[in-house]
Amino acid sequence: MANDRPPIRAHRRVPRRIDGTSLSMRSAGRAEALREAERELEDWRARAVPDPSMPLEADDVARLVSDCLASLGLDEAVAASFTVNTVHFYRRKEILDAPEGRTSAARYSLRHLWQAVGARLAGQLGLLTLAEAREAMSGRGEAVLLAFVAERVLDARARQLARRSAPPVVVARPLAAGLNSEESPAGPLPNVPRRTRGTEAIVITLPGDALCVVPIAHRAHRSTAAARALGRALTAALLSADDQTES
Repeated sequence: MANDRPPIRAHRRVPRRIDGTSLSMRSAGRAEALREAERELEDWRARAVPDPSMPLEADDVARLVSDCLASLGLDEAVAASFTVNTVHFYRRKEILDAPEGRTSAARYSLRHLWQAVGARLAGQLGLLTLAEAREAMSGRGEAVLLAFVAERVLDARARQLARRSAPPVVVARPLAAGLNSEESPAGPLPNVPRRTRGTEAIVITLPGDALCVVPIAHRAHRSTAAARALGRALTAALLSADDQTES
């Protein structure tokens, strides 16, 4: 039956050089993570919607979507910004199946709730368009919808983990007056405003507990040649400082 077709998954690039054992272990780990995500979603549903046959109004759907995303520890902004207007928008775009009744008398079900959660995550992650989410969820049963939502939960958590692992951004001040990245030999960068109180920068950890602070606007973040030039300049500066200390 069409209802039992698996949902569309976001396309992922798999590295070419992966042996069969590694790929099998990765697939097994993903499958187990999906089962755990489905259990989390079912546990939340049992608490938030004890009677799965209970009809829901549009504002119920909005409140439950926000509560579901928050309970899973996902982006608070994504949860808080989901409103009843979002529910109506999804309905107009046919991302949600037609409810029972019309306008203010419309009543939604648990299937609509899963569709709303899945569409919200898919849209915010950008791994699927809302049109693709609609195709994946339209007319599907609760089991298929739950699997689709679990996939998106894993994607959202992977993105959160990647962001937390990114180098910290700090506001750095020059050590001496007149030292400004805009006065570098490479010249000023376009559309980068001069800062008088500090410059946003990324702290890079180096061996031996050393830290290197590089402004976000620096070309070394975008150019291999500029990164190598920065490395040579750092080496020269350190050697010069050592010479001055010895003298």
